Amino acid sequence: MIETDVGSFTCDKAHTCCFTGHRSKDLPFKGDMRKQGMRCLVSSLQLLIVEAIADGYDTFISGMADGVDLICAQIVTELSVDRRYEGIKLICALPYQQQYREIQKTLDKYKYSMILNGCFEKVVVSKSGDPDRYKLRNSFMIEHSSRLIGVMREKKRGSGTLQTVNMAKRAGIELKLISLDKNPQMYIDSDVRDVQELLD
Repeated sequence: MIETDVGSFTCDKAHTCCFTGHRSKDLPFKGDMRKQGMRCLVSSLQLLIVEAIADGYDTFISGMADGVDLICAQIVTELSVDRRYEGIKLICALPYQQQYREIQKTLDKYKYSMILNGCFEKVVVSKSGDPDRYKLRNSFMIEHSSRLIGVMREKKRGSGTLQTVNMAKRAGIELKLISLDKNPQMYIDSDVRDVQELLD
């Protein structure tokens, strides 16, 4: 992993994509991966990331927050070891150095550490005492990207996700958004066995 000062970071913006989305508490079933709806959401994100790779994107920036950021970072990490997608890079843009302390669940802490240690490059955008650290992180991602992949609820006001989407719109960045309000399949409360029983 390369650690880069925020002022020294460079990338090919035309081939860089960033992520935004709600934290686990605002995702279907609070992000519980045992639920079919959440697995459907993850599959949809993976399809959008693979589509971006097919469109020539090779660099992906994650803000590394709990929820969609970590999910997308994990997808990119897993794809990067697939020979079909070799050469793709994950950039972890942290709002501040101690962001790890925000992660609540033990499994998510483990994922965070593994992803961060295995990423191509880490950039710490601000300091823990800066009240604008998240806004600065979001602005950093938009400034260096030409596509945004995101997950949002249309009625979720005042969120960092909405802030990032609005930044992207003002910057003229291409948006690939999954609306939770318009995708009821994300709220299917069943496991694989239940679905199979319905199909049989």
